[in-house]
Amino acid sequence: MAAALWGKVYYNTTFAGVLRQEPGGRCLFTYDPSYLEARHPAIAFTLPPQPAPYFCEQGLHPFFDNLVAEGWLRNAQARALKVDANDRFELLLAFGHDCAGAVSIVDPAPLVEPSVDVGDPLAMAALTSRASLSGIQPKLLAVRDGDRYRPARSNETSTFIAKLPSGALRDIVENEYLSTIACRALLPDDEIVSPVIATLEGIKERALLVQRFDRLPSGAKRHFEEFNQLLGKRSGDGKYEASYDDMAAFILKTLGCTPVDAWRLFQRILVCFLIGNTDAHLKNFAMFHTPDGLRLTPAYDLVAAALYPEYPQLALAVGNAANLALSALKPKHIVALSKAYGLDTAVLTDAIQNLDRHRKMAEKAVADAAESIGEARLGQSLLDLMEHRWNGTFSSIGQYLSTKQSDAGTE
Repeated sequence: MAAALWGKVYYNTTFAGVLRQEPGGRCLFTYDPSYLEARHPAIAFTLPPQPAPYFCEQGLHPFFDNLVAEGWLRNAQARALKVDANDRFELLLAFGHDCAGAVSIVDPAPLVEPSVDVGDPLAMAALTSRASLSGIQPKLLAVRDGDRYRPARSNETSTFIAKLPSGALRDIVENEYLSTIACRALLPDDEIVSPVIATLEGIKERALLVQRFDRLPSGAKRHFEEFNQLLGKRSGDGKYEASYDDMAAFILKTLGCTPVDAWRLFQRILVCFLIGNTDAHLKNFAMFHTPDGLRLTPAYDLVAAALYPEYPQLALAVGNAANLALSALKPKHIVALSKAYGLDTAVLTDAIQNLDRHRKMAEKAVADAAESIGEARLGQSLLDLMEHRWNGTFSSIGQYLSTKQSDAGTE
C-alpha cells in the first residue's frame, strides 16, 4: 500500500495542524490540540477550529486547493519534482513555504528535492523561493534591494510579486500597470495596489512589481482568503462558476462582515466594468482575517482583458445573466447588481456621479503613465475602451432610473 503524504500546517509561525492525503486521494486536515487550547484563529473561513478532522473526498480541501500554483508556475514545479502537474498535494507540500496569506505547508521529511534548471533563469528564480502562486501568468516572488528588485531567495521573506510577460497575451505587464493606474484615479479614496514596472536582477524582461499587502515590514504575515476560498470553491474553473451577487450575499449575511465593504466592492466591480476588466473572477477579490471579522483587502489583479479578443464576456454572472458580453452590459444590469448589494437608487446615483467626476483625472493619469513607459498606443486603446463603455452603459443609468420611477408612479 502506498504511504500517505502529509505536511505540517502553520499559521504565521504557529503550528496549526496536519494536512494528510490518504491512499485513494482522500484528504483530511486536523487542528493540533495545543492550537485549539490556545484559541488561535481559524486558518480558513470554511475550516473553523474543532477537534474532529475535516475530510475531503475529492482531494485537497478548497482552501488548500486554491493555494496550489497555477499555469506556468505549476508546470515548472511539476517538472522540477518530476511529478504529474495534477499531483496537487505533492506540489503544495514541496512549494507551500510561501503562500498567499498567513498559512504555509511544510513537508517534514521530503523524499525528493526539486531539480532546478540552471539553464532557465526565470524558472530557477521562481522555484528557489519555494512559493506557490495562483494565476496563469508567469510570476515569482521578489524583494527590493535598495533601488533595485531581485527574486526572493529560499526562506527569505518576499515583499513583492513580480509578474512577467505572457506570450499568449501581448503587453499584459503594461496593460495591468495602466489599468491599475486608471482604477486608482477612479477610486481615489479606496485601497488599491500600487504597481511599478521595473527589471529584475537576472531576468531580461521587464516585470510588473506589486507590493504584497499580506506582508508587514516586520516580516509578519497578514492572513486573507480569496472569494473562491471563502465560498468553498475549488481552484480551476470554480472561480468562474458564480455571480457578482454571490460576493454581496456573503458579505451581507456573514457575521463579522460590514455593509460598507459591500459598498466598496460594488464600486470596484463598476470600475472593472468601466475599464473592461472582463476576467474579474472570484480569485481577484479577497478579504483579510482580522480580530473584528473579515474585511476587504486592497483591490488587485486589475487588467483591461477586453482589449484581447479572447475575453469578450464578463467572468461572473450579473444576477441571472451568465456569460454576458461586456458590450451587452446595460443599465438594467447595473441597477440589478446594486440591489443585490443592498444599495438604493440614491446610493447608486451617487456612485455613478463619483465615477463621472473622476473620469477626467483617470484619463490624464492613464495618458501620462502610458507616455512614461513608451506605450502611448496601448494607453489610447484603454481610454477608447473606457469612453465606449461609459457611453454604452453608464451615461444612461440616470435616465433609466428616472424612467423606472416614472413608470412606477403611473401604476
